[in-house]
Amino acid sequence: MSTHAGTTPLSERYQGDIPDIGYFGRMEKVLYSADAKDTTIATNVLIKEIFGQIGMKSEIKLYVDVEKLKQDLSNNYIDAVFIDIFDYFKMEHLLNTDYIHTVLFSPNIHQKILLITRKKDHISKVEELRGKSISIPSGHFHGNYYLDIELLKRGLPQSANFFAHIEEVNDINTAVIDLFFGKTDCALVTDVTYELAAELNKQIPKNLEILLSSVNIVPQIIAMNKNIPISITQEVSSHLTKANENPRIKNLLSLFQAKKFVKLKKSQILESRRLFSEYQAMMKLLGSRKHDYPSSSGDAN
Repeated sequence: MSTHAGTTPLSERYQGDIPDIGYFGRMEKVLYSADAKDTTIATNVLIKEIFGQIGMKSEIKLYVDVEKLKQDLSNNYIDAVFIDIFDYFKMEHLLNTDYIHTVLFSPNIHQKILLITRKKDHISKVEELRGKSISIPSGHFHGNYYLDIELLKRGLPQSANFFAHIEEVNDINTAVIDLFFGKTDCALVTDVTYELAAELNKQIPKNLEILLSSVNIVPQIIAMNKNIPISITQEVSSHLTKANENPRIKNLLSLFQAKKFVKLKKSQILESRRLFSEYQAMMKLLGSRKHDYPSSSGDAN
């Protein structure tokens, strides 16, 4: 039987122990820490390697619209997903929540979202950034959520209407550099990337400073369709957590500054969930579900 990504449901493929092929849904800009083209190539090879270890071929389907991914997952055309943490909350009812994983970029599973400015500009309040420019990495959706929450808390408009210009850059390092060289007035980054940039260039912490810092966030999630047989989900989970022991996979992870995959406890995403819930509550207070707010699909639900 021939199969095609997004057209052959699980019921037709999982008739034996392990199907010939599995379909992996990945949001296009889920890894905003590095160039999208590089991460796409690297993650495609990574997934093929990991699924190959259990004797399964794999095909990666790249999504721009999270609602389309959610629909394909609901129709059982997708076996596993690699998505932003807030996209995960939108579709976790379709996933096996006992086996969720993330990519580790530092010794700490969590990251913080930072809003940074130049010291010489003497910006002490978020309000002072109104009408100015900001650098934001393309795909940094949970960062946008956090920024909008902080703006709304202060009675300010959301980022699209607060800043005069939003510079969407390919990766977080570019956001830091653009701010450092005066191309923008502030930047939305993560603590991991900012600290690395500060280590590599001692002038960065001398010239830049943190204006806002979020709670602990898990940036990305890898999870399996809840209808996948538990034995296969467990096997994939086992290979994911040991993947960095393979020299080839370890090298591929290093291409986007990652160290390894780790299995998460539900308690480790509680702060991320609270942030997502806080955003949803604010949207309800604004009296509308359709606002100019950040999402990989443009929808609130």
